[in-house]
Amino acid sequence: MAINKKELSELINKLSDNDIPLVADLVKRLIHPADYHIPYDDEPLTQDDIEAVDEANQEFLEGKTIKFEDIKHELQN
Repeated sequence: MAINKKELSELINKLSDNDIPLVADLVKRLIHPADYHIPYDDEPLTQDDIEAVDEANQEFLEGKTIKFEDIKHELQN
């Protein structure tokens, strides 16, 4: 999806006040990625983590998840 700066600005203006900090942080990270080094997560998975991944994978295989394309219009409003 091609978008220009004017369209992006219009989308940002539609954000709720609660979403502004999240989007601002994302934009800052895109502009200055070196300032936001995120260390590699080397902690082992817990049994709860493994079960959550297995459950999510099973729901995906059963078609119980929602495709991004199916909700994209909701994100654009």
